[in-house]
Amino acid sequence: MYATTTDWSFEEWTDEHQKLLEEKYLPMFKSVGALNFYYIKTSDTTGRTVTIWPNKDTADKVLEKMRASAGDDTGSKVTSTSQGEVMGSM
Repeated sequence: MYATTTDWSFEEWTDEHQKLLEEKYLPMFKSVGALNFYYIKTSDTTGRTVTIWPNKDTADKVLEKMRASAGDDTGSKVTSTSQGEVMGSM
């Protein structure tokens, strides 16, 4: 398995952001092969996504487009990213 994280900044998390997450992005991530996806609100103006993929190739094929689309839809900005092989889980 392979994991990616993205840190986001935004002016505020709105009901429209939540609706986009639930109705567009959760199904979209599933449709492109994500095994798990988590959106974590880390403050009133920041969040972090954690996505688990079957492998690096699957993530690499779609991730940048997905990040750009989410930023365009919500006005959010990517502030940092990380990724790597999952070495353990429970």
